[in-house]
Amino acid sequence: MGTFELTRTLPADPDRVFAVLGDLAAYGQFQPLTRIRATPGPVGVGWSFVGYTGVGPLSVVDRMVVTAWEPGVHFAIVKIGPVLDGGAEVHLTPEGAGTRVVWREEIVPRPGWLGRRLGPVTDPVMRWFMGHSLDQMAERLGER
Repeated sequence: MGTFELTRTLPADPDRVFAVLGDLAAYGQFQPLTRIRATPGPVGVGWSFVGYTGVGPLSVVDRMVVTAWEPGVHFAIVKIGPVLDGGAEVHLTPEGAGTRVVWREEIVPRPGWLGRRLGPVTDPVMRWFMGHSLDQMAERLGER
């Protein structure tokens, strides 16, 4: 796998968009076959969570830590294994009556040399998976 970028313009101000995209503990609601176990307390730099994607013992464990947190503007996470390396950066910019979201993600299965070779096959699937999740998060904005 490798790096991909998604861009969307969402119909809400940056603070509302950040409230949905920055609700990291809720990501299991948007990503198929994923459940989240989050550290108690407010999200901020150093806060961590674990995503389990799959079914039972066939789940991939994805441990992550927040490395940047600027509400309404930007956040970043880093993946800390044991199966996946990489991370994600999300930037929000006011655009007209909405917010432009740029979501950049790097997902590299360990060992890295093998994961990078799988990119041409897996990146389109991961781009769809994350795009679908981002679109579902955007729908949540309409519900508020």
